[in-house]
Amino acid sequence: MEISMQMNNKVFKLKPISCQAAVLAAMHSGKPNFYQSLSLTSQNAGFDEIKKSYKIMALQYHPDVCTFLTKEESTRRFIELRTAYETLSDPNSREIYDYELGFEDLYESRKGCNYRRVWEKQIIGLKKRSTERMENRKCRSG
Repeated sequence: MEISMQMNNKVFKLKPISCQAAVLAAMHSGKPNFYQSLSLTSQNAGFDEIKKSYKIMALQYHPDVCTFLTKEESTRRFIELRTAYETLSDPNSREIYDYELGFEDLYESRKGCNYRRVWEKQIIGLKKRSTERMENRKCRSG
């Protein structure tokens, strides 16, 4: 599929960007690709696969264990892994991340990402966790 656009009496033919091109664009913009950071082969990876990959990579790059990188580099890499895991393991964060990378078409349920809906889900989750914490504090103190 090709899109034609006319500007200043010139015709430009544009091709839609593919998911792989979006990944490359994100990599070149300085933003890390979390799927690659966790050595995942597919953007369709499930929670168990993400968790397993994170554990393997975290043990390899933990600053107290890693001997093949400097302490600063292994710390930076470990923080990147942690951020990738936190983003990809949370369905709401992953939806936003995938949308930004251009993967929204890989997930039928994620088409037409509605940021307001995602935000509302996050608020509900925060309220639920806050309520649970308050109840736990009451149980411990009383």
